[in-house]
Amino acid sequence: MCQRSGSAAASPAAYDAAMEPRFSTFDGASDRWTDDPAFAALEDAYGAYQDAWGAWMVGHHRGAPIEAGEGGGHAGEAALTENLVGSRRVLGERIAAIDAERLGPTDLAALANIRASLPDLDAWPEPLDGLEFAESTPARDDDEPEIAGLRRSTFEAWGSAMADLRVDGECLDRLSVAARLGREPDPAARNRLFVAMAPGWAVLDGPGGPNDGDGPYRRLVRASAARWRRDGSPVAANAAALGMDPAAVEPTMRKILAAFRRVAMPPELVEPWDYRYVTGGLARRLDAEIPLPRLRPINDAHLAGIGADPGALGITYDIVPRPGRPIIPTAFTVSLEIARRTATGWRPARPWVFATYTEGGLGNLEELLHESGHALHYAALRARPAFSSWPADQTAFVEAVADIVGWTVHEPAFLARHLGASVATRESVISRYAGVMLDACWTLFELELHRHPERAPNEVWAEIAEGDLGVVGHPEWSWWGHRGQLIDGPGYLANYALGAVMVAAVRARIREVRGDWAEGDPGWNDFVAEHLLRFAGARSPRDILLEFLGGPLTAGPLLADLARGA
Repeated sequence: MCQRSGSAAASPAAYDAAMEPRFSTFDGASDRWTDDPAFAALEDAYGAYQDAWGAWMVGHHRGAPIEAGEGGGHAGEAALTENLVGSRRVLGERIAAIDAERLGPTDLAALANIRASLPDLDAWPEPLDGLEFAESTPARDDDEPEIAGLRRSTFEAWGSAMADLRVDGECLDRLSVAARLGREPDPAARNRLFVAMAPGWAVLDGPGGPNDGDGPYRRLVRASAARWRRDGSPVAANAAALGMDPAAVEPTMRKILAAFRRVAMPPELVEPWDYRYVTGGLARRLDAEIPLPRLRPINDAHLAGIGADPGALGITYDIVPRPGRPIIPTAFTVSLEIARRTATGWRPARPWVFATYTEGGLGNLEELLHESGHALHYAALRARPAFSSWPADQTAFVEAVADIVGWTVHEPAFLARHLGASVATRESVISRYAGVMLDACWTLFELELHRHPERAPNEVWAEIAEGDLGVVGHPEWSWWGHRGQLIDGPGYLANYALGAVMVAAVRARIREVRGDWAEGDPGWNDFVAEHLLRFAGARSPRDILLEFLGGPLTAGPLLADLARGA
């Protein structure tokens, strides 16, 4: 089914020819994808909203105006906000006015994708908070605007607390603490690092402490649990979109955790501040070889080696803190503009990667490569505007696509090439999956809390930590509160765990078809773009994976990969 392409990267013209959309037609003379004038106007408005959304996200998070050449001229945040809100209002009016009964099947599917992608797009920019639009898109958080405000204020307060942690007189951020937990040899010092995150946990608890039933996180869970009961679980939706049985999610997570525990964990329970040290031998050995100034060069060299040079693809990175830039507690990638089909070919999207790195290390290199994977996804998109954003049930697929790139950081061949390091298979496997296991635990945590929102989060987390991961539970602390997605995206962390199942399967299939790419493969990016990345919302992940893998997605490749570390 999948044939190995040539060893050289395809030319831009050949790449665009390979990316021709299969699922809709384009009239280059009129710059339209549909014969229906009303839907063409709606689709134009959706494209304009996506561009305005990207411009606001970039301008706001860089803390600087969008300059000429970066999105249509110099524009400060006030102008970006006005354009964002105005374009969203126009889109709402056109959706409300459309007569769906007269649309053909392709335009109906396009309209469905627009509607399905809007809630997540609308949830990101603060200027859209509390606004209602003509098409009456159902609000998140069970139609409670105060809950949406609580979600944002809690996330911002948590992010501020986690960016200003005090450890032995030193100011650190959450990522730096996590990295140091993996390399600090003194258990007492590791304990101090761990407990230094208590101000972030306290934000989630509220003034009443961990047992406050009306604390911010408990209120947010009650609201999202009501929404899950009404609309269905996003975890189940993403599992189904990948072609997995939603009922198998929990047993699969527990099977994966049990396999990792056999490979990597001692027979006795370990303290939570020791988990990263027990599993962090590879990072401990190599972090010093990856100082902050080396993150970008290693990232860029690897991408260039797989035919995805960031400069050639127009990827911009804003990853080092500086005065005047807003706090960015969680790395993310957006596109300043969506890809556009013109009469002469495609104008690709322009991805931007945002993060806040104050030091290097293996973990930050993996995260940077993961975000670069998102950027490659944006750069590969060749879809009509109506399909250029993903519905929420494709999130696991989107996160997995990024990890196909990010996971390479643990490969012995990659580390030998870029660091001159000799790495054993066991080290590689444990390093790769230690973080995935936490994602699996958070998946179980959120599923249980949304089934039983009356339960105390600390109690639920302690049960999972001890029973599945092999870590002392410490229910007196809200130490589960280490990831911002728990606040602003209930169920989102499950996408990383579900995505890991896909990543292992896809990486195994690519290796089977093309061989290993850890040391480079100039045709790799074009191959992956053609078979996996270009579709956005135009094809379901289930169909893409069924075709690419030659069968349904299972956890078999991931369990086999774990077994290599035994």
